[in-house]
Amino acid sequence: MFQRSLKTNRSLRLLSLLALAFSTAPLWGEGGVVQYDAETEAEKARKNYIERFIKFTQDQNVSGKAKDPNGKVIQNNQKSRFNKDDGNSFESLLTYHDAAYDSDDEEAKKQNPNDPKAQNRTLAPFVSSHGGIAAGGGSSQLERTVYEKHTEYSKQDEDPQVQKQRAKEKGVRYFSVFKEDTRELEPNPKNPDQPESVSRVTLRPEVKEVIEQVGAEAFQTVERSAKEPGAENDPKLMGNLTFYREAVARASKAMWDSTLANLSQRRIFTPRGSRLSEGAASCENWAQNANAELEKLTDPDEKKSEAERVQKELKKCQQMSQVSWRMVNPKFEEPDGNQGNSGNSGPQLKEKGPNYEDKYSRDLRNQLEVMDKVGVGPDGLKSNWKYDEEEFKNEVLSETDDEGNVSTVKMTNAEQLDSYNKALDESIESMKAVQKTLPDFQFDEKEIQAKKIQAGQKNILEINKVPEQMMEELGGQSNTPKAAENYSELLQEQSGDSAQ
Repeated sequence: MFQRSLKTNRSLRLLSLLALAFSTAPLWGEGGVVQYDAETEAEKARKNYIERFIKFTQDQNVSGKAKDPNGKVIQNNQKSRFNKDDGNSFESLLTYHDAAYDSDDEEAKKQNPNDPKAQNRTLAPFVSSHGGIAAGGGSSQLERTVYEKHTEYSKQDEDPQVQKQRAKEKGVRYFSVFKEDTRELEPNPKNPDQPESVSRVTLRPEVKEVIEQVGAEAFQTVERSAKEPGAENDPKLMGNLTFYREAVARASKAMWDSTLANLSQRRIFTPRGSRLSEGAASCENWAQNANAELEKLTDPDEKKSEAERVQKELKKCQQMSQVSWRMVNPKFEEPDGNQGNSGNSGPQLKEKGPNYEDKYSRDLRNQLEVMDKVGVGPDGLKSNWKYDEEEFKNEVLSETDDEGNVSTVKMTNAEQLDSYNKALDESIESMKAVQKTLPDFQFDEKEIQAKKIQAGQKNILEINKVPEQMMEELGGQSNTPKAAENYSELLQEQSGDSAQ
């Protein structure tokens, strides 16, 4: 299907060139001359293409703001930040507001003010309280789906019969929408600091299935928007490749930002201290809210003590915000007594390594590692958990038949890159074969070889950016989105994007 579409595009381009050649002369005599103004028509076509591009970026499930090909914001009422929508009701099926730690179910509290259970209800990390809001109130389908499953399985897990059955599954615990696996570790004499066990939290299989369905429905709107007007629902036709690439680039950026935000907020969180979230995304926001609460205290000594605590937490929060995501298990350590008068007093950030790394932070950090070095395998990650090879495989489209039915295969990112590099080699050989019959045919083999991508060498944002040639057709520019290195950088970037 992909190859046939390319051939069709070449044919249309050839017909366009022929039409352009004939358009330079009058079609009729001077008594009724009808001329085809090539430049005017070309400009109309270009404007139409730009309008289609802008309309595509307005699709509810294309990440980010609606922009023109040069990056200028067209409308400012869509998603504006990795976890914030500027107070406007959002339409995306996938927008997700969460906390990277246990949090109060604020929506349950609002809706059931007289219910003690609702007032004390907590949500597991990454379960969005927004899911308790009705569809018309501004929640996304993904938020509602996770919230509903959280409610369903939380009640189910309280059933004594279910608990009895689960007790038989050694090393497995179920809670909310999650399944936690724990592996016991054999003592290692060479590594006395090794923990006795290590855990991994994943979605319950049945929950993962319904969440993937939400993702599939979200893609369908993007798929329709990428097709020619009037052909949105034709399964036999492929959409515009430039639009697909734009959607992929935006989705990759959104995934990077949300993962980095969750990792950073998880690291920064302390039970009585910093709790960064949508409502207080920065350390300064949190401190401002915390200081406002201090005004309610009546005891001067208590108020002073709490104010000092807030200032200490603020400083630690700011320090952690500037730590690279690459740092493995950063923790604050109090300095030794001998260093107390060295001018470097106060807790210091140290990289503690993977042994006792938080189970959620470990997976978030390694998710960034996989995106930063596309093609890296489980053996290339710093981890206290041994990931399975199968986890690194994704479903990839292999072919589409005449009826629009697709076939898929499972491949790792490294295998996909290898397939891509082999395709470049095949192209080079094909061009060499053409050159034998057409000696005047020239091509730059080194330029093609330079397009190869080796596993573990490039960030996903660089690989998935829209190619320059595609943006040139739109009269725009292709820029590689910035992959923020730390939380502070991410906030600055998002703030600048919102100001556009």
